[in-house]
Amino acid sequence: MKRITAAILIFLMLLTMTPACARRPADSGTDAPNTQTAQPDATPGQTAEPTEAPTEEPTAAPAPTEDPVPARATALAAEHGLAEEELHGEYALFLRFSEAVEGNAALGKYKEFVYLIFPVVADASPYLDHDHFFDMLAGLSFNECVLDTGIAGMYTSGVNVVDINTEIDPYDSYHVPDVVFHELMHFVDFNVNSELPAIYVLNGRRLSVSELDRLPEEEREQAVACYEPDVVTEGGAEYFAARYFAGAERAYFIPAQFLAGVEYVFGEEKIKELFFSRDSGAVLAELFIEAGYSKEKFYNANQTLSWLTNSAAHGEPSVYIAPEDMLIDLYESRLGEGWQTDEGFLYILKAINGVVGEGYQRSEHADFLRGVEFRTWAQYDAFTEKLFGELPFEPDLRYLPPTPLVRGGRLMLGAFAEWTDPESQEHIRGALTLDYDFESETLLGYQATDYDEMTDRYFG
Repeated sequence: MKRITAAILIFLMLLTMTPACARRPADSGTDAPNTQTAQPDATPGQTAEPTEAPTEEPTAAPAPTEDPVPARATALAAEHGLAEEELHGEYALFLRFSEAVEGNAALGKYKEFVYLIFPVVADASPYLDHDHFFDMLAGLSFNECVLDTGIAGMYTSGVNVVDINTEIDPYDSYHVPDVVFHELMHFVDFNVNSELPAIYVLNGRRLSVSELDRLPEEEREQAVACYEPDVVTEGGAEYFAARYFAGAERAYFIPAQFLAGVEYVFGEEKIKELFFSRDSGAVLAELFIEAGYSKEKFYNANQTLSWLTNSAAHGEPSVYIAPEDMLIDLYESRLGEGWQTDEGFLYILKAINGVVGEGYQRSEHADFLRGVEFRTWAQYDAFTEKLFGELPFEPDLRYLPPTPLVRGGRLMLGAFAEWTDPESQEHIRGALTLDYDFESETLLGYQATDYDEMTDRYFG
C-alpha cells in the first residue's frame, strides 16, 4: 500500500422543511324559497294544488387539492439526477434554482453539474437572500484556462467566474469533479447574502464598523475584531465539498479537520452557521470567547489557523497555538472533561498530526497525545487492517490517514484511493467513505465512488 498524505470524506447531511398547503373554503349553497303558485288552468272556485319548488342539494365542499409544487420539483429533480430526499423539503426553492440554472447559457457543459450543489443551497436557506443569490446564479460562468502551478480551480467573486485549470497532471485528472464542487462552495459562501458582515464582537453583541464607532472609546478597545477567517473560507469550502459531495478531502487538510472537530463538538447547525452566515468571523470568535479565550489569545489562535490554511498569505504567528489544543479547549467548554476517552474525537486529533508526524509536539497536551498518535507505521498499519479488513478489495490511498467528517451526527472517514473492482477487474480511481465504529473498532459499511466515471459523465 502506498503511503502518501491525509484526506477527509464527506457525505450529505440534510435538514427537511415541509411546505404548507392551503385550502380554499368551499362555497355554501342557498335554499330557494318554498313558494305556492296557482295552476294556470285552475277555474274560479277551485283551489289549485300547491307545487313545491325543488330544493337545491347543498354544495359539497371540494376535496382538498394536493400542493402541486412538491410533485413538480421531485419530477424535475429526477431529470437532473437528484433524489427527492436531496431537496431537503425545499421544493419551491428548487424550482427557482432550476429556473436560474436553465436560464444561464454561460454555464455551458457545467450546467448539469451545478444541479449537484442544490442540497447545500437547501441547507443554507435560513441564511439565504433569495433575490441576491439567484441573481448571482443566473450570472455565474465558467472559464477553462491555464492557472498557476498547484492551482486546480479558482472562484473570483467580483466577476462571478469559476476558472478551471486545463493543465492538470493526468495523475490528478479524476479530481475535476471535486475541484469544481469546491469552487462552487466558494460561490455559495460568497453569495448567500449580500449584506455587510459584523466584524466585531463585544459582550455578546455582533457589531459593524459603524456600530463600533458610535460606542465610547473604552468599549471600542474591548471589542474583538473578527474578520472573515481563512480557515472558514478555504477549509470550509473543502470540508463542505467533502461533506456533501466528494466523500474525501484533497487539500486544506488541517483546516478541514479542525472544522470536523468543530462540528463533532457543536453539532450540525453550528457548522452551517459558521460557513453560511454572513458573520462567519463573529461566529468563530464567539466559540473561542465562550471557551474562555481572551482577546489576545483568540488573535493568536486565529492567526495560527490562518497560517495553517494559507502560509503564503499569512506569516507564522508569534504565539503558536496548536489546533489540537484549540479543539480540546472547545470540547472541554462544551462537553466537559471526557475527551481523553472519546475515541472519535481522539481520531480527529490524530488526523491533524498525520502518520509519523511531529506537529503534536507543539501541543500543551503532547505527553498525552504521544500515546495515541500514529507515531510509527506499525501503529498505522494495525489501524488500517481493522478499517479495511472487511473490504472486498485492497485500496491504495492517495493521502494518509483517512480524514474525518461528520454526517448526520456520526463521524465518518474518507480517503481518495485507487483499487481494482473484484467483479469487473476494472482499475478504479475515486473516493471511499467509511462508517467505522471507533468503540468496537469495526467497519460498519462503506461507499465507493468512481471519479473517473463521474468525470466522463459530466465533463467528458
